[in-house]
Amino acid sequence: MRFPCRVPHGLERDLRDRLKGLFDWKSVDASYGDPTPAVLLHRQVCPDVRFTGAVSVTELAKTSAFQRRVVWVEGIAPLDWTSWSAALLEYAEACRNVELLSRTLLVVSLTGDAVAAESPEEVALVRQDFCGFVDSLDLFVFALWNAPVDVRGREQRALLAHTVAEVAQWDYFLAIQLLSLPLNDALSPALTLGKYARDQGWTPETPRCWERGTVDEQEGQSIVHSAALVASGDKRQIDQRIWAAQAAVLLPLIEEQRVGLLPYCRRYLGAMDIDIDIEIGPLTDRLERTDAPMNIKRQARRLRRARNKLAHMEPIPPSWAIEICKSAVVRRS
Repeated sequence: MRFPCRVPHGLERDLRDRLKGLFDWKSVDASYGDPTPAVLLHRQVCPDVRFTGAVSVTELAKTSAFQRRVVWVEGIAPLDWTSWSAALLEYAEACRNVELLSRTLLVVSLTGDAVAAESPEEVALVRQDFCGFVDSLDLFVFALWNAPVDVRGREQRALLAHTVAEVAQWDYFLAIQLLSLPLNDALSPALTLGKYARDQGWTPETPRCWERGTVDEQEGQSIVHSAALVASGDKRQIDQRIWAAQAAVLLPLIEEQRVGLLPYCRRYLGAMDIDIDIEIGPLTDRLERTDAPMNIKRQARRLRRARNKLAHMEPIPPSWAIEICKSAVVRRS
């Protein structure tokens, strides 16, 4: 199994729990530096078995103490991948002579630079790339369930969840970081994305490819990681993602608040001068020529200002977005 940056949190534990009672699970750390993959597997999986000669993966495949297991192997260094690649091919060939239910399944997790190396495939050796398994819808649901307790009101929670989903796209680890931020910072994540890119070692010269973690595939379309966009100075695409999140939540709220404002405006404009279909721009202009209270005028101006920017596919500042969300709660209460 290949992962571009790191193994998803809890994946090994989840697989182990699902297979509990069916197979004996063994986790192997390949970073111990044993001379060969065969020696490492022998020492960490079935150390009590004695071989007359040098141990090999072919001998391990036929050894009953090694069989009927799932062996999770992690920590393979890029320089060691050549020997592991050859060992896996040898093991796959040896497994053909072992009864199917007796075979031990080797699950090798590759991360970092080791992913970029060539990975062999054979009848009994399958490569699974962790690509396209998680999308923004998954992260939207995750963010809704894991929004901080101080983010109150369904409107603010929805705005945060949409923003996390649009910015993180598929990256669970980035989603966790965004959810740990104060709401204002989560809604304007440029600094966090810049730091994330530096932590990953991404620069403007970093290739945009799945192996480096800068790209993922969603429904046949390549999507560039938001932190990689920031690293390359592509602010426009980041703004588009933030705008998409804001538009999904705020445009319906602006419309709802426009309609809610109409009863308060009629007493100053007259019932004949206003109807429910009047847009926020003309409504605000008419209010400015009346003696309507300043709080009503300010509310109309705020809605028009936000509506105009969103209509032109421009994100609005987090403070405006939060204020609109809060106004929705007040108006319903």
